[in-house]
Amino acid sequence: MMSRFCRYVEKVFDFGDRVRRLRDGRQRPRIPTSAIWTSAFAMFAMRRGSLNAIESELRVPKRLDGLVGPVKPSADRIGDVFCLIVPEDLRAMLCGINHRLGRNKVFNKGGPWRFVALDGHEFFSLSESVL
Repeated sequence: MMSRFCRYVEKVFDFGDRVRRLRDGRQRPRIPTSAIWTSAFAMFAMRRGSLNAIESELRVPKRLDGLVGPVKPSADRIGDVFCLIVPEDLRAMLCGINHRLGRNKVFNKGGPWRFVALDGHEFFSLSESVL
């Protein structure tokens, strides 16, 4: 199911390219910023309750290699680096995804501000937009 979800977000949102553009303030990092961010993304997508829970998933050999990559971060490293990610990069990524959702007619274009609430327990759960 996770591989299907990853193919979907890559096809629709060009997700991998967007994530590779993220930067943080570390000098010569051993673990790429994209691996840190996708680990946290996997935590939310897999509905794990904490960074320690996703770390246990990351330690299983070959699990999440397609999403995170071969070098996997620890829970402490995810938390530390997340504070260093450049906010403008995150805003640009979210703006691009928001624009794509608007072009796919997921959101109506009634105003400049959008609020999205996700409800459900599956990958493709109900999403609502409120202006």
